[in-house]
Formats: sequence, C-alpha cells, structure tokens
Amino acid sequence: MDRKRLAELLSLVLQPQAVAILLYALVSAKYLRGMRALGLFLLSVLFVSVLPTVFVLWLARKGKVSDPDLPKREERFFPYLGIVGIYGVLLAVLVLFDAPPPLLAITLCYIAVTLAGAVISLFWKISLHLAGIAGPVTALLLLVHPLFALLYGLLVPLGWARVVLRKHNVLQAACGSLLSFGLTYAIVTWVAL
Repeated sequence: MDRKRLAELLSLVLQPQAVAILLYALVSAKYLRGMRALGLFLLSVLFVSVLPTVFVLWLARKGKVSDPDLPKREERFFPYLGIVGIYGVLLAVLVLFDAPPPLLAITLCYIAVTLAGAVISLFWKISLHLAGIAGPVTALLLLVHPLFALLYGLLVPLGWARVVLRKHNVLQAACGSLLSFGLTYAIVTWVAL
C-alpha cells in the first residue's frame, strides 16, 4: 500500500464521528443503566455523529462547500456554526432528560472545541480531525479509565496522514490536538469531576 492510500485509510478510520460514538458509548455505559443508557447513547450518536455528517454532506451537495471534508479554511465557519447548533440541541435535550454530568460535560466539550475551530477558521486553519481524537481520549481517561491515555498514540498516525494528504501542516495538526486537549480537560474537570 502506498503512502497516500495508507494516509486516506487512516484518515477515514479515525474519523471524529466514529470516535464520538465510542466516547458516548463508554460514558453512557459507565454512568447510566439499562434502557436509559441505551436511549441517551443513541440520542447522542444521532446528534454528535449522524446529523452533523448529514448536514455537511447536504451542504456539499447543494454546493455551499466544495468538499465534505471542509479542506478550505474559508468554507469552515458557517458549517461549524451549524454543527455547534446541532450539539446545542443535544445539550438541551440531555439537560431535559436529566443526563448525568459526564454526558453534559462531553457534549459541552464538543460545543466548545467546534466553536473554537469555527472562530479560528476565520483567520487560520486548524485540524479538527486531530481535535476529534485528542478531546475524546482526554474525556475517556478522565471519566472512564486512565489507561485510555494510550489512545493518544493515535494522534501520531492520524497527524501523519493529514499532513501526507496535505489537509494540514504539522503546526495545524498539533494545535488541533492541544486545543481539544485543553478545552476538554478544563470542561470535564469543571463540570463532571
């Protein structure tokens, strides 16, 4: 397999939406029981993975963005704001259903990181792909088990892939990781610990 195909595969497998499913599954399983755990998990997946993906695909189909991967910095602000709105609806629903603080915290993390990414995109491009690994891994190690820190190792191959694909440079990849780590650590420790 050549470098580009390997990079494409890594970028696809380590999609932020897939990592979100794992995060919500593990946090729901730890802090909730039975049908309530399943129901809030499925609701969260709908709002954190499915609806944002459908929204961006719809924007691409309508020609509002050139590519669903949002490679152009100038095309990122409004899609990211739309995604923040979707996450905001999830947060309101979780509050309505009296979800435990860890679920509220990780949802706030998604809102904060995506909003920060939107604002940064007005003047610079940052990797939300890497943010989509660093933040959830930080939440998993704080809320579920410290051994999840081993998953930080995924940042290296994903960062390499994003650079090889010319989606980001090393600084943009590193800053996406650090931004997400910092915001997630602050929000989770403030809201859930």
